[in-house]
Amino acid sequence: MHRIATALGLLLLMSVPAIAQKEFEPTAAERKTIGDCIDKTAGDSELEQMSKCIGLIADPCVDAPDANTFTIVACNMREQTIWDDRLNDWYGQAQSQLKGDAGAAAALKDAQRAWIQFRDAKCGYWEKRYEGGTFASVATGNCTRIETGRRALEMRAIFEDLDY
Repeated sequence: MHRIATALGLLLLMSVPAIAQKEFEPTAAERKTIGDCIDKTAGDSELEQMSKCIGLIADPCVDAPDANTFTIVACNMREQTIWDDRLNDWYGQAQSQLKGDAGAAAALKDAQRAWIQFRDAKCGYWEKRYEGGTFASVATGNCTRIETGRRALEMRAIFEDLDY
């Protein structure tokens, strides 16, 4: 599913001028918004962090006065990129700390691969549900963004647990 969402994103990127491509790159302010939320909610449970931090960039786009499929997809992609970067960073740090424990490192890698399959299957539902319509890219992107944010915060908890 991630490959499908990525392919859709690439097709969309190829269909717009290079100037519009910046619409898909998160700004420093958007990255800071997510980072500040993560820092502010550091003592909260994962579920509380998820409810407070996921959607800070993309959710307001739906109600923007000039909202359309393109702008909503762009917002989803920008936030998903932020979460994906965080996820990859925390995963890398966790794997680095697990260098002395090959079994745990392999288990974490297996879990991450299984999560990717789960995310792709879950978000694939939305693509099939709205197949042929413009809402498919919105629903699929929304799902991918949310699931990536959830997994990023889960990975942060896994990484932080390694300190104990």
